[in-house]
Amino acid sequence: MPKLNHELRDGIHGFVHFNRLEKRLIDSEPFQRLRCIHQLAMSYQVYPGAVHNRFEHSLGVMQFAGRIFDTLFGGRVSDSVNDRISEQLEQKIYWRQVVRIAALLHDIGHLPFSHAAEKELLPEGWNHERLTVDMIRNSEIAEILQKSPPYINPEHVVDAAWDLKKRAKVESLTSDPWRQLLNEIICGDTFGADRIDYLLRDSWHAGVSYGRFDPDRLIAGLTCVIDPSNDEVALALDRSSVHAAEALLLARYFMYSQVYFHHVRRAYDIHLKEFLQKWLPDGRFDADSQKMLEITDHEVTAGMRKTLSEVDSPLHTLAKRVLARDHFRTVYSLNPAHKARVPDILDRVVKFAEDQFGTEGVRSDQYTQGSNPSDFLVVVGEDQTESSLVVSDVIAKTPSIDIGLVFVDRSHQKGAEKAIPDFLTKLISD
Repeated sequence: MPKLNHELRDGIHGFVHFNRLEKRLIDSEPFQRLRCIHQLAMSYQVYPGAVHNRFEHSLGVMQFAGRIFDTLFGGRVSDSVNDRISEQLEQKIYWRQVVRIAALLHDIGHLPFSHAAEKELLPEGWNHERLTVDMIRNSEIAEILQKSPPYINPEHVVDAAWDLKKRAKVESLTSDPWRQLLNEIICGDTFGADRIDYLLRDSWHAGVSYGRFDPDRLIAGLTCVIDPSNDEVALALDRSSVHAAEALLLARYFMYSQVYFHHVRRAYDIHLKEFLQKWLPDGRFDADSQKMLEITDHEVTAGMRKTLSEVDSPLHTLAKRVLARDHFRTVYSLNPAHKARVPDILDRVVKFAEDQFGTEGVRSDQYTQGSNPSDFLVVVGEDQTESSLVVSDVIAKTPSIDIGLVFVDRSHQKGAEKAIPDFLTKLISD
């Protein structure tokens, strides 16, 4: 007799439990492909343990999303909240399944090596979220959802899985507080199951301590309130769990600055992008989600290995940069004190390096965090909420992420390491 419930071992969660419908989705081709997509692209070139994949991360997000849903709606909700979402709460079992499935499938559209150079390698307006939605709507996923009991509407899965800010750039959306709530469970900046899992999982595999925080305390403190700014249902955190949120946000800051934006990892991202732009037909991936199923990290790596052995190939040098660790070397990392005095200092260093060593021998990378994502509601008393920025000095003062890097071909490394400090001294003293 077929099992109704299944489980597997996971380094973060212990056991991950799933039902028969979820197993059918896990066994599908789009989801199995995630076994061959590294979670952290080429970070394993720096952190050898960071060879985990999107497959295990997606299972973990499903586990956390189910727990968050149960915390929010498993018990009694306030009368004011119940008045707004009573219709949905009557179908709580259905919506819990929708959230778990959306969490499970939220990454199935990822390109090989995950986020590396996604913007440059897809047609205008496309990203991995949009490819994910295309797979949910048009692949075997939709058939599984519609034909397996219980029937699950694929569009409800899309509503929960597709980040609403990004979706609004592609599709017209009407206001829907329930959709916003479900979306926040998975994609939320502070409480989202995606972020909770990837910070814990990435730090565990990388072997660093930066990403550690208490997910149990964080999830236990989640609740629904009426947001006084718009009179709609919103997620909030009990004051007793604010320390866990502080720890998560600090973990995010350190993981971005020390792991995700490690200078060697970023150099590899650049070399990988340049290889793919030459190797792929028309220099880009096809936005056809069915064709995307045919390509993973394995096919890209095999392509690099093939061209590495072809010395006369125009791709040989690009493959060598990745596979033979012949990557560009870091010669400048943005200093906040420098930027305070010379706001465009990174651009100036890049131009100086290009003038000295030629444009082909210089690369740069920059990332600046947008507006503070950490402003959420904190329950401070009965029917009373405050902004997290008011309640917590730690959250209010968490530094933003501002990364700037300049790389040169290793043949120019010694010259750049001498010339750039001299240039900076003169620039800052002027």
